[in-house]
Amino acid sequence: YNTTFHASTGTTPFEVVYGRSPPVITNYLPGEVKVEAVQRDLADRDECLRQLKHHLSRASDRMKTQADRHRKERSFEVGDLVFLKLRPHVQQSVAARICSKLSPRYFGPFKVIERVGVVAYRLELPHTSRIHPVFHVSLLKKAVGDAVVNATLPASLEANEDSVWEPETALEQRTVVQHGISISQVLIHWKNKPIEEATWED
Repeated sequence: YNTTFHASTGTTPFEVVYGRSPPVITNYLPGEVKVEAVQRDLADRDECLRQLKHHLSRASDRMKTQADRHRKERSFEVGDLVFLKLRPHVQQSVAARICSKLSPRYFGPFKVIERVGVVAYRLELPHTSRIHPVFHVSLLKKAVGDAVVNATLPASLEANEDSVWEPETALEQRTVVQHGISISQVLIHWKNKPIEEATWED
């Protein structure tokens, strides 16, 4: 893995960390050394490397096969109407209420105004939108017929006064452990919001 070329970085992980090319492990050729113990060690090393590469290749092929089963080839034309998938319960910048898991998953439909690269599209979002208008194709679903799921974006993504949450007072303080790190949080009561919608903030 550390000596394998990665397309995302244009180099190997070893070169990223150390700034130089990794050492090359040459294959052992029988008869190169005269000491029998060294011969066995070199032969065992080569066999171990061969098995590791074989198992890694099998695992990679297996994961690709599983991913391809759920992958759908889809494309859109400029002018098509599509629904946009957002996940308020996962994206903190979108979350605007305590029970955001119950929020709609799809919004729109919105018009496709441009194809960006191979797998992304630019949408015609409302002028009040505060998010980037380019989305991966996996977040889009073609609109069929005249049905409208939710023609507006989540309130937290609209640039209006109602969507601005202003802290009024700190109610409590606590320390939580996330991924092994202690984080101090404060329970915030938001201005013009009921006390039930107070949230813990880092």
